[in-house]
Formats: sequence, C-alpha cells, structure tokens
Amino acid sequence: MTWTKRLAAAGLLLTVACSGDSDSDAGSDSDAADPPPTSSPYAAGWSAVHADGSNTDYAQVEGPSDVRLAWQRSLGGSINLGATADDQGRVYVTNSGEGCHLHVLDAASGDTIWCSEEVDRFAVASSPLLDVEGRIFLADGEAMHAFDADGEVLWEAPTVGVPLSAQFTPEGRVIFVTHVGTLYVLDRATGEPMLAPVELVPGATFDPAKGMQGCPLGTAECPSANTIAVDPASGRFYFTFWAPGAAQAGIRAMRYTEDPEPALTDVWTNDGLPGGSASSPDLSPDGTRIYLNDNAGSVHALDAATGEGIWAAPIGYVTGGSPSTSPEGVVIPAGGIGPSPVLALVDEGESAREAWRLDDLTSRGLPAQAAGDLAYATVDAGEGRNDLVVLDTGSGAELDRERLPGAPLFTVGTTIGPDGTVYVPTITGELFAYVGA
Repeated sequence: MTWTKRLAAAGLLLTVACSGDSDSDAGSDSDAADPPPTSSPYAAGWSAVHADGSNTDYAQVEGPSDVRLAWQRSLGGSINLGATADDQGRVYVTNSGEGCHLHVLDAASGDTIWCSEEVDRFAVASSPLLDVEGRIFLADGEAMHAFDADGEVLWEAPTVGVPLSAQFTPEGRVIFVTHVGTLYVLDRATGEPMLAPVELVPGATFDPAKGMQGCPLGTAECPSANTIAVDPASGRFYFTFWAPGAAQAGIRAMRYTEDPEPALTDVWTNDGLPGGSASSPDLSPDGTRIYLNDNAGSVHALDAATGEGIWAAPIGYVTGGSPSTSPEGVVIPAGGIGPSPVLALVDEGESAREAWRLDDLTSRGLPAQAAGDLAYATVDAGEGRNDLVVLDTGSGAELDRERLPGAPLFTVGTTIGPDGTVYVPTITGELFAYVGA
C-alpha cells in the first residue's frame, strides 16, 4: 500500500470527527483593523504550510548536509501536514489526537510551550499561518481562528467548509478557499470580512459527519483540495479547483484588490489537470510560472499571467502532495502512488529536463530544499520504516542518511526552520527534529 493510500485509509480527512464547540464571534475582543502593510505580513521563518506565500517548500537558510536526531515528540492521533516555524524558537503543528489540536513547541527541546483545544479535529487539515506580529491563524470545521503568541484567542470567523491552510494577500489580509469551494478574505486583526464570502460552488454546505472525501487526492468530491499561492507583486492568487460537473480538475487565477474598495476579479481558468490534483500551485521566484502536478503522472508548468501551458513532464507516478522548487528552477516532486523514485526536474524555459532520478529510492513524503543546493527527502526503508536522506540537488548524490525511529509508514511534510533544523512529521503522529551533526 502506498503512503497516499495509507493517508486515505487512516481517514484523517475522510472521517475525522468534529469536536470543537467554541462560539464563532468575529470581531470581538480585538483591536482595530490592521492597515495594509508596507512590508511582508509573513513572519520570518517557515511561516506558511509550504514555507511562504508562493508554496515553494524552499528555505533561504543554509541547511545541514550531515544531520542527527535532536528530539522527537509523539502528539497522538495523526499529523497531516508539515509544521511551521518562526525565528523566535517556536514550532507549530496540528494533529488529530484527543485534547489539543494545535501545539506550539520549543524548537530546541520539543517541549510544549502551549497547546489549544479551541480548534476541533478538522484543524489537522491545515498548518498554522504565522504573521509578523506574532499571531497564529488556523481554521477547523467551524471557523478561522486567530491566536496571540501566548495562545489566547483573538477572534473567530465562521466558515463553511475547511480550508487546507491559509495565506496572506499583499495587503496583509487572511485569504483562503475552503474544501467545498467558498472563498474568504478577512482582516487579520479583527476577523471581519473584507467582502462577502464568494461561493465558487453555489449553495455548498459541509457535513462534518461525512468528513472531507476526495481531499487527499484532490478529486471531484473535494472541489478545492489544496493551498492557494499568492503573488505579492501582481495581487493574483492561484488555486486548484474541480468545478461542479467538470470532466477534470483545473487551476484558477483571481485577483484581490482594495482600491477603491475590496473586490475579487477572475483572471483565467485552466481545466487541464486530468484526474484531479493533490498539489498546491507553486510559484517561480519571479512570479511568472506556476508548477503543479496532476493525477495522471505529470508535472506542469503554466504561464502565471495567462494560464497557458508551457510544458508538461511525465514522471511516471501520481504524487501525493506538492513539489519543492528552488530559485534555480530545480523542481523535486513529492512521493505518491505506485513506484515513486526521488527525482529532480530543471525548468529550461520551453521544456523540463530530468536532472537526475534515483530509482533505488522510493519517496515516502514531501521533500524540501534549502540554500546550499540541498534537499531533504524521506524514503522507504522497508516494513513501514523510513529514512531521512540529504541530497545534493545538482547531482542527486546522497550526502547523509538517518533512520526515523519506529515505523512511521510515511511522512507528511518537511520543514526547515530559520536555524536550519529539519522537522519531519509522520502520519502516525510523531514529529522528529534533525540538526547538523
């Protein structure tokens, strides 16, 4: 059984029960709205589910080429996504176990700083989003929640459906699309809507008892199964979307503006993702290209301004998550269904070149890249065990290999903290932290 199929079998997003019971009350006990920022609203560090607003899964810091296990935590239940990490020595992770579903840990020791039961178990579908003021934004099956640095709830804004993590607009608003296709833009200081929710699927509802069918692979039962990417220069944002009645999934581009008043406009739609997609769109560093995967075994590059396809590269398997993309154009797909070798593509303009392919390694998670031409991937070690491997992104050469303790089956995201610590969460609810040896 592949790691993506185990994800469906584990039932994280398919059958997870709604346990939150907090009142939704956007705007209460909060300060005035934040003015539009003059700099990035994102906290320093790995502050969004895929590192940043572009979903790159790339860290600008120098990562270690030789690693050792520093600490590990078992949080109970399952973890579904990679952690986020700030430059204040904190790591943020969600899980589906009993009690707290949001955990804030000490980056040096893994000890709990605080945790919260204010979010229900559907919070496992998102990674906490961190802003420059130290606030944390996390949705569950009922609402988007904002916390201060000490874990106090600042506001709650009711939602229909569950977003698979949120992002910030260039103006610093919280923006997300829930899995049933409802789009929200909220003021991050107050939770007040900047405009009315947009029903991309008119009349969409969410029954927590039915869970989130279709989301692990982004099929028709889950119209919006991934995290949006935001271009701070143009104001455009991009998200995968399976329109009701459509033959296959696609990707949409929209633009949010506030001059003269908050508004959303459609930019383009590309319906060319056969079978759906478990891949959040990933922007190139200059914002001109989008990379993502379909469910037919190909990686796509699209023109970000028009949505037109530039190239499609067959990789021979269906990925279970988003690729990692470096500023140099090295694209490393996630593992997935069937034989999933670790490989790297290089964008050469009108086509992609396979830089290297390691058929003797079977990917068991979502890779991440760091400065210094390094990549971190988890690979199958047999009998449900995994190894963390450090690779040279130029050649694919293996620089180090360390065993993940126990039998974690597969990993669900790799995060590189601002100090170079590599955090590896597993579907079985563990979080491992690796530092330079």
